[in-house]
Amino acid sequence: MRLSKMLGLLGVGVALSGCVSSSVAATVNGTAISTSALLSEVKSITANQAFVKQLETSQQVYGQGSGGNTYSMAFVDEVLNRRISMNLINQEAHKLGIKLTSQDIALGRVDAEQTFGGASVFSQFSKEYQAQLIKDSAILDVVEARLVNADISLNALRSYYSAHASAFDNICSSQILVSTQAQANSIYQQLQGNGNFAALAKADSGDPNTAPNGGAVGCGTYSNYVTALGSQYAQIVKTLAPNSIAPPAHLPTGWAIIEVTSRSTLPFDQLTPQIRAAILGTKGQTALTNLVNQNAKTAAISINPRYGQISATSSGSGVAPMASPAPSLLNFFVPAAS
Repeated sequence: MRLSKMLGLLGVGVALSGCVSSSVAATVNGTAISTSALLSEVKSITANQAFVKQLETSQQVYGQGSGGNTYSMAFVDEVLNRRISMNLINQEAHKLGIKLTSQDIALGRVDAEQTFGGASVFSQFSKEYQAQLIKDSAILDVVEARLVNADISLNALRSYYSAHASAFDNICSSQILVSTQAQANSIYQQLQGNGNFAALAKADSGDPNTAPNGGAVGCGTYSNYVTALGSQYAQIVKTLAPNSIAPPAHLPTGWAIIEVTSRSTLPFDQLTPQIRAAILGTKGQTALTNLVNQNAKTAAISINPRYGQISATSSGSGVAPMASPAPSLLNFFVPAAS
């Protein structure tokens, strides 16, 4: 889990222009991002230790300084990159005449909660920062929908949910994975004769991740299964009734005997981000990314050298630490004394 993913970071390719005051981290078409606002956002993120724990599985958050008062320069630059991108999005929203409604904010909250590790993790941000993240999520959703002329109003989401309810079933399943069809057929016959699925999984399954738990794979929607286990597995669990076992299937990982242990329809209120994503598909995100990249080409953006410079990366361009003679000094960011 990287901050760039969790915060919806968009790559920004721009040319530097002019100098900025030491009290300003960056300017975007004349709108300043103050150093105090940037540091406040960094502190708001790191004050949520549950979220930091998730981030640290894939990136460094804190720097090499003592006392936990320094931050990874790359981490600070990710926060600054995102705020630059959000400024561009907000400026585009203003051009489009977009004004957020209470409904937009309500849907943005659900989106932000799911993006930031779930409601319990999200609730550990300060109220002020929660409000900022909710607004960010809402404006991203509305601009994205406007760009592709999609309706993501509450009524539209409910209509889509009603028409595609089965796609959002929460399906729990188990599997026994073996290497040969003969072995799979033998196990399936034992199960047809009232053999115990969990016991056979522990004894015979070759999947080290699920065998110790009696073959339990976990729970998710059809799209979750497609992502995690492939379309063949997903197609089997899609229509299999609860407490039913499918005949052996030849999957890329081997021969699998699959059981659906339970199936329930997730409530609408938990699904608005997924429904919105289903309506927009990939075209919405593509349009949003193209918009930001295009606007950034003509935007007047200045970066305080303390935070680095615009540098090309494999995924686009953005603020990166300055190349300097002492890399160890660049590995952390020391906040200015207040």
